[in-house]
Amino acid sequence: MWTQFWDMHSGGGGKEQWTQIFIEASKDEAKVIFYNRFGHNPDRVTCTCCGSDYSITEYETLEQATAYHRGCKFSDEENKYIEEPDDSKYVTHQYMTLENFLKEKYVLAIFSSEIKPEEQVGDIPEQGYVWID
Repeated sequence: MWTQFWDMHSGGGGKEQWTQIFIEASKDEAKVIFYNRFGHNPDRVTCTCCGSDYSITEYETLEQATAYHRGCKFSDEENKYIEEPDDSKYVTHQYMTLENFLKEKYVLAIFSSEIKPEEQVGDIPEQGYVWID
């Protein structure tokens, strides 16, 4: 299981040196690890007009988590990305392999083997703007 944290640049800038952070853990576990690593709640809203700081999505594999940003083609038949270049007219990213994508300076992948036990526990404080109805 992998969780993607895609920095939305809300408030006008990036929150870390990486705009794409992938953590090998379920969404709830990854949020705790994220907070313990970076010191801020990934659900934080820095700017009310811009929305959440991160788009947070859980995927079965790292290949699927990175596929859109690597320019992979989406297969309607298989209902998932496949490992070939997207040749549609809506291409937003040039195709690259997972290996090359992980070398990009804006990408950080944190594998489960790199996660310390103390990074997996704790409470995440509310930060930034909080919506109250």
